[in-house]
Parts: sequence; C-alpha cells; structure tokens
Amino acid sequence: MADLSALLPLNLIYLKYFCDAAKCGSISASAKLNFVSQSAISQGITKLEQGLGKSLITHHPNKFKLTYEGELIVQHAQAIFEKVAELETSLVDAHEMGKMEFACMHSFALAVLPSHLKKFISLRPHVKVTFRLGNTDIIKNLIKKNLVDFGIVLDNEDLSGFDCYPLFSGYYHLYQSNSLPSALSTPFLLSEERLETKMLKKAYQKKFGGEMPILMEVSSWEVIASLTEEGVGIGFFPDYVASRRKNLVISPLDLDPILYKVYAVFPHQTKLTKSQQTFLEIF
Repeated sequence: MADLSALLPLNLIYLKYFCDAAKCGSISASAKLNFVSQSAISQGITKLEQGLGKSLITHHPNKFKLTYEGELIVQHAQAIFEKVAELETSLVDAHEMGKMEFACMHSFALAVLPSHLKKFISLRPHVKVTFRLGNTDIIKNLIKKNLVDFGIVLDNEDLSGFDCYPLFSGYYHLYQSNSLPSALSTPFLLSEERLETKMLKKAYQKKFGGEMPILMEVSSWEVIASLTEEGVGIGFFPDYVASRRKNLVISPLDLDPILYKVYAVFPHQTKLTKSQQTFLEIF
C-alpha cells in the first residue's frame, strides 16, 4: 500500500467526498452535501484512489458503482470519522477544561444555582466557573457577543436564534405570607409586563370580573418574594423562587398555575464540551 503519511490530511477530505458519494449514490449528491463542485468530488476520489493505489469505483459514464475495495473502504471509514470526531472533542475539552462561562437570571443564581454548582464542582474540581447575571435580553446579547459560552433562561421570550437544552420545568403561582390573616383585600405584587403576567391578568379578570389590584410592579422576583414574606402583598413568581423560603404558601386566590420551562441556550450548532455536558446533566 502507498505511504499515506504525507497525504493523510488531504485524504481525510477526499475520503469524506468518496463516502458521501457512496452513501448518496452519486457524485452530484456528494457535491451538494459538501458545498463543492462535482469536479472537486471527482478529482478528490481520483486522488484518493491514487494515494491508496486501488480503484474504488468502476469508471463508467453515467454509472456510479463501488468496486470491492471501495465497499471495504466505506465499511471501515465510519470508524475513522468517529475517531476524528473524538480527537476534535478531546482538543476542545483540553482547551476548555479549565473554564466554563455562562450567564443566568438573578433569581436562578440565588435559588437554584448554589446546590447544582456545588455538585458540579465536586465532579469537575479543576474547572474554573464564572457567570454573569442579567435578564433574558442581556443574556442573549452576551451569547451573541461571545462573552459567555451559554445562558440559562426561562421560555418567556423568543429563543429561536439559539440551540435550547431543557433543564427543568415548574409553575408560576400566587404566593402570600403564611402569617397573612386574610388575602381577600391584599393587593398584588407583580414583575414588569411579560407573557406570564399578561396571562395572569387575563385569568384574574375572567374569574373575578375586574382588573387585578396591583400594589406595585418590581423587576426582581427575589424582591417580590421578600416583600411577600413581609405581608406587603400577594406575590406572583416561579415556584423555584419560593422553594427556599419557609414563610411562603400558595395563596388561596391562586389561579390555574402557569407552566414555565428553564433552558440552557447556546449558539446554533455548538459542540458541547464535557464540562458543559456534565453541568447540564446535573439538572
């Protein structure tokens, strides 16, 4: 067999051209798949044959058929490509193993992140974790500017520009202090106008026949939860915010719970590092 050591980087490209043509049944299909011309595919296969010293296809006009050697190459090529993919992943992991940067919501950082981050650090003690805080718009901009690797957000805004990995789900509820004597005349504490608050207001008006009495709108669920614990009003926020607070109960005025989902969002076609995969699997 010919010495491939000098041609190996090129032959990997030609090998892919050939295998794609074999799987698709034509040179033209391989050209479309690889975004090159049919001539480039034909030349690549010819150079691959020259490097291997074997004919891989029967060279007849308007007919694409593999030789015995060509069929053998196709059978074993998948293992080669898998090893190349493993090598690429190993190189990414070697580069990224020392750090992981992400952005998340302030409420998530307080209520959910500590226990999960503690477990992650125990599994990956050599990874330096840094994160930023912000709302969904800020997080999306940080990702677009490559200032963080990924973000953790709720599904209350458009995420179509990202790859989304579901972490967990829950419900928005109306909460009140467990020491509040009556909720009948207590006004409500909401966040700024968003999808879930619009749904709540509509549900309230449908059930009670009037507009919801709102004491104030606050941009932080954690602040709303603290005010709610003090009996200032009935707060509306996700259940994960309430989970670590002992003085909150679901209000008897609670309406049908509103579902939310939490996602990790990445730029499209991101190949996750092992550290990132470990972090996501904890959820």
